[in-house]
Amino acid sequence: MLSLTETPALMPPGLGEAMDLIPEAFLIFDRDHRVVAANTAAAALLSRSREALLGRGCQEILHGRPGPSCSGPERCPLEAGHTAGPGVLVEAAGGARLRLRITASPAGWTGVFLQPEGHAREAGDDISLVGHSAALRGLMDMVERVAATQATVLLLGESGVGKERVAEYLHRRSRRAGGALVVVDCSTLGESLIEAELFGYEKGAFTGADRRKTGLFEAAHGGTLFIDEVGEMPLALQSKLLRALETSRIRRVGGTGYIDVDVRVVAATHRDLAAMVGEGGFRQDLYYRLSAFPVRIPPLRERPEDILPLAEHFLRQADGGARHLPLEGAVAAALQGHDYPGNVRELKNMVTRAAILAGDGPLRPEHFAMPEADGGGAAPARRGRLDPGRIRAALAACDGHRGEAARRLGVSERTLYRYLRRLEGGG
Repeated sequence: MLSLTETPALMPPGLGEAMDLIPEAFLIFDRDHRVVAANTAAAALLSRSREALLGRGCQEILHGRPGPSCSGPERCPLEAGHTAGPGVLVEAAGGARLRLRITASPAGWTGVFLQPEGHAREAGDDISLVGHSAALRGLMDMVERVAATQATVLLLGESGVGKERVAEYLHRRSRRAGGALVVVDCSTLGESLIEAELFGYEKGAFTGADRRKTGLFEAAHGGTLFIDEVGEMPLALQSKLLRALETSRIRRVGGTGYIDVDVRVVAATHRDLAAMVGEGGFRQDLYYRLSAFPVRIPPLRERPEDILPLAEHFLRQADGGARHLPLEGAVAAALQGHDYPGNVRELKNMVTRAAILAGDGPLRPEHFAMPEADGGGAAPARRGRLDPGRIRAALAACDGHRGEAARRLGVSERTLYRYLRRLEGGG
């Protein structure tokens, strides 16, 4: 954690990136009450780029009026020097009410944590992407650029890389941040359920439809609709999605009239949609419409610098996990030596389990369930008979996603399905 009492007279290079390890919105002001450093979470909360915040005075940041230091009836909260407890409440630009927690250093710098008034912060509720690798910074820069537009975005990446987290980050950095972020996962729903969830239905549209149901397109009006695992969407429904994207209108199942919707769509998949188009499994016109701005999320093995920051982030979220921070020695070495075929999701599960096993004692390498390496971890396993342990481990690493588990096991989805049927039947 950044220590302001150790801040030198000149702000060190790379401080902004280091501040991104702090999940809360955080600013540093100089003696003249101008911003000299800001983390990504602060930029998102204030709806400005980090570069646009630098050099701005506290009066502009906290009250929406030009000028360096607060004037008029308000006493500048930065002059308080230190606040504890609930902090200082200010009304920022646009009427937003912010709660400030302020820490001053002997060198004259002032650090300010910002939190929206009335916002109950929950574990995992931060909007920053944890890490400081070049790969992650490149991803964040790309997302920030497209967030300011209305372009449809396609997130590409392996299972477990955090596609939903990136979608949330994009939404919070966009002009639609005040609207809802609505999520649907196509891999968990059948064709009829996906259609009903996305577009809603009228009373009497089918057996059991005893009332009208508003669909997720309507629920996301004015905000963002995140369609996860869009590659699992049935062909028959893909044409309806394409029509909604092109016309910004939807029709409920069983309905006759069209409804206008103002929705930005962010889709995600772990599959190769271009190959699916060639095989006839995905509509070419929908693929071109969704991939207007593709964003690849690198797997964790391509950004090893993020492993420890992420692990410490998940430890803070785990019950009693904070007592094991910071991670050092053999534990850190063990975490950095793993390949993480299940990516960030696998790391989170490992850390949560380790915190439980360690309890009140020290955290040790044996608390982390790390399977033995099998030729790099990311490569498909050799074909042959699958034992139940390997199947269960693959499904756990992929959060139950059968297609991704089959890929990692080196078999077809049909073959995996046959093995699962045998396991369920005891054969």
